[in-house]
Amino acid sequence: MIKICLDAGHYGKYNQSPCNKKYFESEAMWKLTEYLKEELLTYKGVHVITTRKDQAKDLALYNRGQRAKGYDLFISEHSNAVGSRVDNNADYVVVYRSYKNNADDLGLKLAKAVANTMGTKQNPRTSTRKSEKGDWEYYGVLRGADDAGCPLFYIVENSFHTNPISTTWLLDDSNLKKLAQAQAKAIAAYYNLKVIPTLPAKAITPE
Repeated sequence: MIKICLDAGHYGKYNQSPCNKKYFESEAMWKLTEYLKEELLTYKGVHVITTRKDQAKDLALYNRGQRAKGYDLFISEHSNAVGSRVDNNADYVVVYRSYKNNADDLGLKLAKAVANTMGTKQNPRTSTRKSEKGDWEYYGVLRGADDAGCPLFYIVENSFHTNPISTTWLLDDSNLKKLAQAQAKAIAAYYNLKVIPTLPAKAITPE
C-alpha cells in the first residue's frame, strides 16, 4: 500500500493573477489536487488523503505538512509568480524537494511531466531551500512533512500565473485534468503502480 498526502496551496481566493483576474492560485490548485486524487485512486494499492476538506478554510503550513505522518509521499500543488507583475518570460516548472535525501528522482519526473503537459518554454528543474541557518527546510509544509517522518515531500510549482499563456492554460479545467493525469502517471511509474482493471459491462442477450 502506497499512502499519499496531497495539499492544495492556499485557500479561498488567494494569489490572483495579474494576467487574468479570473485566476486565483488557490482555486486552480484546489481543483488540480482533487483531480489528482481521483487519478491516483485508479491505481492498485493506493491510499490518498488531502490536507483540508474545505477550500475556504485555512490551515497553518506546518500543520498541513504534519498531515503526512505515516505517509509515503506528500505533494503540495502551487503555481509560481514573479512578484505581482505580468511577466512574459518566466515559464518553467520547478519542484522543491528535500535537501536531506535523494528525492531528486521523483521530483524531476514530476517536473518533466508537468512541463511536457503544459508545453512550458524553459527547462523543468528541481530545487531545494534551507532555513537561514541551514538546519531545516525553509518551506513550512515541507518542514512539517519532514518532521512528521514522511520520506518524500515536494512542492510542485506548475509554471507561473504571472505568465499570460500559462495562466490561460491553467484556467481550463480540461487542462487541469490532463495535468493530474500526467502527475499521477509519473508517481505510478516511480512506485511501479498498476491501473485497477475495469470489468466490461455484462452483455444482455435479447430473448
